Amino acid sequence: MAATTEDDPFASTRMSIGAHLEELRKRTFRSVLVLLVCFLVAWSFRDRITGVVMWPWREAVGKINADLVVRYESELAAQPDIDRARYFRSADPASPDYKVLREPVDERLASFGVGDSFFFALNVSLWSAFFLGAPFVLWQLWQFIAAGLYAHEKKFVHLYFPFSVGLFVAGVLFCYYFVVSVGMYFLSSTLPLEQVRPMVGVDRYFDFLSTMCLAMGAVFQIPVLMIFFSSIGIIEPSTYGKYRGHFLIVALLVAAILTPGPDMYSQMLMAGPMLILYEVGIVLAKWRGKSRRHPTRA
Repeated sequence: MAATTEDDPFASTRMSIGAHLEELRKRTFRSVLVLLVCFLVAWSFRDRITGVVMWPWREAVGKINADLVVRYESELAAQPDIDRARYFRSADPASPDYKVLREPVDERLASFGVGDSFFFALNVSLWSAFFLGAPFVLWQLWQFIAAGLYAHEKKFVHLYFPFSVGLFVAGVLFCYYFVVSVGMYFLSSTLPLEQVRPMVGVDRYFDFLSTMCLAMGAVFQIPVLMIFFSSIGIIEPSTYGKYRGHFLIVALLVAAILTPGPDMYSQMLMAGPMLILYEVGIVLAKWRGKSRRHPTRA
């Protein structure tokens, strides 16, 4: 007699290789279609989106120029014999150009090749499509994984997916608003501007921005993954605390690989949130474990 679902609780999770490939093909096709639509929409609004993408650089340039104003004003106060027109556009206090720098750092990005502007707009549209379509793509990925999970494990997929998407978006926004602008300000003002004046190419800038934001979005998944693995019994919550030191080393290595620059500052901007989120994951995993062992009684 053939085994029923009651006799074999794992029957519903068993899939042939052909079924797995068909599931993968279906999920991939849907994801590509949605990303294509998002790309066409992003390309139509590429001018506005490019302005948004350049905001961190403009913020960094604004801070650099503000620092220059303060430094030049201090120098002029200490040495009154220096001509103010050396640093500012006007020496007349009544003029609106009295505090306007003669040679401010340009907030425009530089194009060093004929096709740099085109590829910059193309990359902006592609990554905007990925960002807009990421929730759907992540859902398809989770659904593909869920096809091979047991019934009780699928419940956790549906439970944690919204938090996964929310944390990914939070990681990207956190990096966009706080990490990239601060990092570029620090990296561009390491040496005196009289020696090195920052002139950032559109390709290098977008590589830095996209790498940092995407990596930070992935980093923000750490608590969800920790709770998920503990909930399905793969990793005990107490294990995370035992390997805290090991994770510190892993975080530093991952930050060194993911950050475009070799400087320690940008690596700390990446590794710091990883360590904080790991500690948050430990607390939540332990809390989740206690709630499972001691369910609330009616």
